[in-house]
Amino acid sequence: MATKPSKTDRALASVTRMAVLDALRRANEPMTVQQIAEELGLHPNTIRFHLGRLAQADLVREDQADPTGPGRPRMVYTAAPATKGAEQETAYRLLAEILASYLAETSPSPAAVATAAGQEWGRYLVERPAPFAKMTREEAIDRVLAMLAQLGFEPELDGGRLLLRACPFRAVADRRPDVTCSVHLGLMRGALAEMGAPVEIVNLQPFSAPHPCVANLSESDASHAEAGPART
Repeated sequence: MATKPSKTDRALASVTRMAVLDALRRANEPMTVQQIAEELGLHPNTIRFHLGRLAQADLVREDQADPTGPGRPRMVYTAAPATKGAEQETAYRLLAEILASYLAETSPSPAAVATAAGQEWGRYLVERPAPFAKMTREEAIDRVLAMLAQLGFEPELDGGRLLLRACPFRAVADRRPDVTCSVHLGLMRGALAEMGAPVEIVNLQPFSAPHPCVANLSESDASHAEAGPART
């Protein structure tokens, strides 16, 4: 089964939440929702939603501003100081960056190697069907969506496409998209192959903010799809 991402990973998987947190870290004093919204060019309600998710992950602190007149005091927000958990998250990201950069610089085909590695993990992470069971397109996609959701991708089915609205490896993907996105492509392809699914991933179009990554689906002949070797 897929390892569930930490609350910090889930919070930082969103491009918008990363932008909100960066704005608070740059600020010299606490910011209001309106100030953040104006700086990022977003609606205040959008900012409130993402601040709530950041606060749940202990990445942002919410306080009441000093009263300036009648009425309810305004709420202001600051970036929380780094914690030991955050330091560990940084260490894991550094490790991922080291491995991705090493692969990119030393392999003649880093994307192909990364895709192959992702396929092996996709086979391992997905829930495999029972022996001789025929997997429908809908069942296979549901299982891939569940796997991706556990990993923090916030996936959504949109007709013949899978939309990945968040990236739990965004910090590395920004610098090494050839490796990181290829791993993600391999995860989905490996999972579908393991299930002998009558559908396959044609390609993965990497993110271009504010748009999500898009994995394009295509029907495949299930009779030619071979499940992976039996697990022991």
